[in-house]
Amino acid sequence: MTEPLEEAVRTLAVAFSRRNVPHALIGGLAVSARGYVRATQDADFIIHAPSVIFPGLLEDLVAEGFEIDVMDVVRRWPIEKFTVFYRGNSRIDWMQPILPLYATVLSLAEPRPWLGETLRVATPEGLILTKLVAFRDRDQIDINGLLAANRDTIDLDLIRKEWAALANEGDSRTVWLEEAIVRYALTRPS
Repeated sequence: MTEPLEEAVRTLAVAFSRRNVPHALIGGLAVSARGYVRATQDADFIIHAPSVIFPGLLEDLVAEGFEIDVMDVVRRWPIEKFTVFYRGNSRIDWMQPILPLYATVLSLAEPRPWLGETLRVATPEGLILTKLVAFRDRDQIDINGLLAANRDTIDLDLIRKEWAALANEGDSRTVWLEEAIVRYALTRPS
C-alpha cells in the first residue's frame, strides 16, 4: 500500500465520520488489516449514504483533492450502485449494499484506528463473504489467507448462514469454501 492511498483512506474516514455515513472497508486493504498482508493499489468500500447527504459528502471530498464529477456521480449512483473516483493515483471504489450479504458485512464492520482516525473495517467473515461473491483467483487466495490468519476466532457458522442465503448447496463456490475451511481453518500447522 502506498502512503497516498493511506492518506486518501484517512480523509475518507474523516468525511464518513463528519457525515455519519455507515461504511465498511473491504477488498485488499481490509484483508491486510485483518491479518493477511498483501499489496493493493486501491481502497474498496461498501457505503450507505442517504441521498440527502450524498452530494455534500462528494463535495467534501472534492474539497479534499478527490477527483469527482459530483453531478455525474449523484445521477448515476442510484442506478449503477457503484462508483470509482481518484485522489491522485489512488483509486477508490464505492458500492452500495445491494445484496443482503453486503448489508450484513456493512452492519458487522468494526471500528479500527487508521492514521489517527477511526475507520470501519469489514470483519474477516465479511471479507470472506465479499470475496466469495467476486471469486476471482486473487479472492480465493485472500479467503485462504483470512481463514488461516483468523482460524482461532472466525465464525464459520455466520459465513455458512449468510452464504447459503445467496448460493445453492451444490454451488461450486460452496464446495470450494468447505474444502478451504478444512485446509486452512480447521487444520493446525505442524
